[in-house]
Amino acid sequence: MISVSKNYNREELRQAFESVRKFSIELCEPLEIEDYVVQSMPDVSPARWRLSHVTWFFEVFVLAEALPGYKFYNEIYNYLFNSYYVQAGDRFYRPHRGLLTRPTVKEVIEYRNETDKRMIDFLIRPLKSCSTGLPCLLI
Repeated sequence: MISVSKNYNREELRQAFESVRKFSIELCEPLEIEDYVVQSMPDVSPARWRLSHVTWFFEVFVLAEALPGYKFYNEIYNYLFNSYYVQAGDRFYRPHRGLLTRPTVKEVIEYRNETDKRMIDFLIRPLKSCSTGLPCLLI
């Protein structure tokens, strides 16, 4: 449970989240579809993987922790898009991320969109009152 000392405006929180997520897509606008899968060197993951990884992070470390019985969008993504979070489970070998042909870029965008909707639903929920008397977000 995280206690916060300010009663955040939930709409501002939603807007900030959406702005950051939109910026990630804007960074990719110059790319052609083929560019999303190129891995130029073992230590640099493809854009498609990066977009998926951040989405996976929200699923694993926010939604699944905060929402009892949370159902993952696709269980295999927990393996494919984990980077170095040992406590989150096994990981796909980093130097081979550019060899993945699936999920497609279209599927990754669908995954992001669905997870973003779930995050927004979560973020706009009212804060609960903690035993400290301060508002808190139960995660």
